[in-house]
Amino acid sequence: MNIDKRLIKNLFLAVLSAAIAALNLNSFIHYGNITPGGFSGMAVVLVRAFEKYWDIHLSYSILYILFNLPAVILVIRYVGKQFTLVSLVGVVLSSVFVGIFPYYKVTDDLLLNAFAGGVVSGISSSLVLMADGCAGGIDFISIYFAKRFKKSFWNESLMVTAALLLISGLLFGWDAALYSIVFQFIGTQVVKATDTRFKRNIFIIITEKDEEICHDIQTKLNHSATILDGVGYASQKEKKVIYTVCGQYETNILLDIIQRHDPGAFINVINSERVVGFFNEKPFY
Repeated sequence: MNIDKRLIKNLFLAVLSAAIAALNLNSFIHYGNITPGGFSGMAVVLVRAFEKYWDIHLSYSILYILFNLPAVILVIRYVGKQFTLVSLVGVVLSSVFVGIFPYYKVTDDLLLNAFAGGVVSGISSSLVLMADGCAGGIDFISIYFAKRFKKSFWNESLMVTAALLLISGLLFGWDAALYSIVFQFIGTQVVKATDTRFKRNIFIIITEKDEEICHDIQTKLNHSATILDGVGYASQKEKKVIYTVCGQYETNILLDIIQRHDPGAFINVINSERVVGFFNEKPFY
């Protein structure tokens, strides 16, 4: 896929993510009195606090965009322009959609609002991650540190959001704040389950087409491999054992490479807990 087609696909996913996020804010989050995480939560708390204590109506859309500006400056310098563009489209459009879309009550049950809102929030964040972007706010910062330290920081961002929930509980009551924890936890688990950027698989491949397979691993996936000598116990034939690591998002591509060159190859795929040393990561566009 060339850059133009990839960018169009990513922008489409960012728009879809923004629409889902706005619908979530105007339904489950609003009627469940849920406090979302990050800068979105900061904007929601300020809007609710000014309405409750001073009868002043602030604009969520304007607050959310203003909160995101410093984070945008951070990632555009250290992560990448296309990544920032996709993310910024999502941030701006979600703010616009919140003002355009009507409010819609699905249920009065706080637990159902928290559970369903968490799932929808996780789906929205996952879509924009699939688009090589993020949902803005704390996600910007999490992506920056994830790139730097080569690991997921979603749990750490959940801990940061806990301080915001504490403030929400003090201002608006503890029931909604506690249900907001359920919302945050479920949303985080959905993202962790779908985000494969920092998940890796070990491939152990027994084949006679080692040169062809390793050539494609290097040229098409930009990874290296180690070739070992082996002997098949049943056949007593000499074999080559290829050991390599790839991202989970590359697993099907590598399987296609192997089976195209050697349909009879024996392949063992293992989840990798950790990789120490140089490993070529999927770039942030």
